Amino acid sequence: MKSIGQSIWISALMMTTLGCSTGTVDGGITSGRGGVGAAPRERTDNDSGNAGDDCATFQVKVLTLAAFQAEADLWLQNDHLDRVIDLPGAFSPLYCNGSGHCLTIVGEAATNAATSMMALGLNRNLDLRRTYLMMAGVAGTPPDRATLGAVAWARWVIDGDIKFEIDSREMPPSFLYPMFRQGCPTSQWCDDPAFSTGTEVYHLNETLTERAFEISSRVPLVDTDEAAAFRVLYPDGLPARRTPFVAKCDSFSASMFWHGQLLFEWARFWTGKWTNGQGDYCMSNEEDAGITTAVRRLANARIADFNRLMVMRGASDFDIQHPGETADQSLADGFPGFSAAIQNLYLAGHAVTQHIIDHWDDWKDGPPSQPIR
Repeated sequence: MKSIGQSIWISALMMTTLGCSTGTVDGGITSGRGGVGAAPRERTDNDSGNAGDDCATFQVKVLTLAAFQAEADLWLQNDHLDRVIDLPGAFSPLYCNGSGHCLTIVGEAATNAATSMMALGLNRNLDLRRTYLMMAGVAGTPPDRATLGAVAWARWVIDGDIKFEIDSREMPPSFLYPMFRQGCPTSQWCDDPAFSTGTEVYHLNETLTERAFEISSRVPLVDTDEAAAFRVLYPDGLPARRTPFVAKCDSFSASMFWHGQLLFEWARFWTGKWTNGQGDYCMSNEEDAGITTAVRRLANARIADFNRLMVMRGASDFDIQHPGETADQSLADGFPGFSAAIQNLYLAGHAVTQHIIDHWDDWKDGPPSQPIR
């Protein structure tokens, strides 16, 4: 809950106070992990919004979320996010520039991501109600849906961790997979389960997804020799053989790092079930379910706006082995599209970020309803 003093203090746009522990980014990010920093101070009705003589107040319009250092580096360097703001309880500090763009590293997997988002949202020096939030991270992709270095904007986020599971050697003959819906102990899936967590699936703002896709699809993407050489191992005619492109398809999030043809088939089945056939799985990752759950909780508390959340993923690897290869051999191939994915996440994401900032009057009350020309 925000105090009366805070409500008076908050302006029509998101205002962020730099919590009196500022500096510049110098080399790798080491501060902030584990919640290093001063606790946020209380506000009063007469508070000017300044936390001290060495702090400034400015508008934050877009907040980029990365899971780890390599996903953040290009943003930090190219967007000059050199103002460092401590976030107690979060994985990393907040890094900002003067144009209204900030970034934080939420940490890998759902637990890190969710707790970092809650720490960010509950920081009393921040107001996220008009902030556009954009996850920008690498992912695995099926070769029949995308290619190495491709970038995809999600409409749906599915949590693949919430399920019953038994050893595949003991599953009933009628089951296709050893994973089945919680609350359905005698069937693979049922539409009236005994219970639900309420966090199994999230539908993102399709208007915002469409605007982000329109802006970023005009951006020339890069390719690498490593990615190009690996693509030829997959059959002709598949999207896997294409050079990087921008897509709209969906996020399957699980802290378990899974791989291989059979688990891919389950992920696609699971996505279809949870979205009533509307979802199009194409990006596997470990953080999106944690982020969306945290933002939903913050939105329920009127701290953030769930309709301003974007999920963008870049394909660093294929989640299915190529012909003549086993799943474990494929997993050992590593991430041949990592460099292309990191670069294209920045290129596509920066175009969207800069457009929102440059056209803030058109975006401050929500994403434009009409296509971007």
